[in-house]
Amino acid sequence: MKKGGEIMKSKKIIASVLATVMSLSFMACGTSKTEAPKNSSEEKKVITMGSSGVYTDMVDIIGKYMSEKGYEIKLVTFDSNSGAADACSANELDAFIFNHEPWIKQYNKDNGTTLKMMNHLYYGRTAMYSKKYSSVAELPDNAVIAIPNDSTNMEQTLLFLQEQGLIKLGEKTESFYTTLDITENPKNISFLETEITYTARSADDCDAFVCTALQAKEAGMDPEKFLAENLTKKDYPIGLTVLEEDSESQWVKDMLEVLDSDNFKKDFNEIYKGCLVLF
Repeated sequence: MKKGGEIMKSKKIIASVLATVMSLSFMACGTSKTEAPKNSSEEKKVITMGSSGVYTDMVDIIGKYMSEKGYEIKLVTFDSNSGAADACSANELDAFIFNHEPWIKQYNKDNGTTLKMMNHLYYGRTAMYSKKYSSVAELPDNAVIAIPNDSTNMEQTLLFLQEQGLIKLGEKTESFYTTLDITENPKNISFLETEITYTARSADDCDAFVCTALQAKEAGMDPEKFLAENLTKKDYPIGLTVLEEDSESQWVKDMLEVLDSDNFKKDFNEIYKGCLVLF
C-alpha cells in the first residue's frame, strides 16, 4: 500500500507540473498577441521611397540624414508620372517626393485613394525652352509646342501660354482646360501632347517645349536659357507624400524633421542650384 501511495503522490506531482507548463504556455501566447507586429509603421526602419531619375540625388540626401536616425532608405525609380503614386497607393511603396499637390488631389479624386502630402518642400521652376529660337516672339506660324498631357499640368501649361499671348482660352468644357478649349490661336500653333517625364525629350521634334528647369537640364539644355518662365509654379508645391494611414507614423515625423533641417537644405541647394526652389 505504501508503494501505491508513492505512485499516487508521483502522479499528483506530474499533473501539477503539467498544469504549470500549460499555464505558462497560455501566458506566452497571450503576450505574443499584445506585442506590436514587427512590420508596424511605428517600428519601420527600412523605408522604400519612389522617385524618377532626375530626383534620385534628393533621395540620397534624405538617406544620408535618415541613417543617422537609424533608418535605411531604399530607392525605387519610375519612368512614368504616376508610377510612384500607383505603387504607394498599392502599398508597394512607403513614400515619394515627386508630384505636385494639385496633381495628388486630382489623383485621389480619380482613383479613390488616400495619398497625403505632408509638407511643402519645393517647387520646380518651369519654363518654355527651344533649341531653335531665343524668344517667344520668334516662334513662327504653324509652330509645334510640346506640352504635358496630364490634366493638371496641361491646364497650367495652357494658362502659361495664354499669358504669353500665344493662345486664348474660352470656358472649360471639362474640369480642366485642354487644347479643345482654345478659342484663339493666331499663330496656328500645334501641340505635341506628351507624358510629362518625356516632354523635354521631345526637344528635337518641336519648335518649343514647356517643362521644368531640371528636366531641361537633363535633356542637355541650359536651364537658365528659356523663352519665358512660368512664375505661377509656386502654386504647385511638391513635398513628402505618403498614405494617410501612415501620416502619424514615427518614421514620417523623423523624415519631416530631416527635410526641415539646415543640413538637408544646404545639400539640396548645392545639387539643384535653383532648378528646384525650396519654400
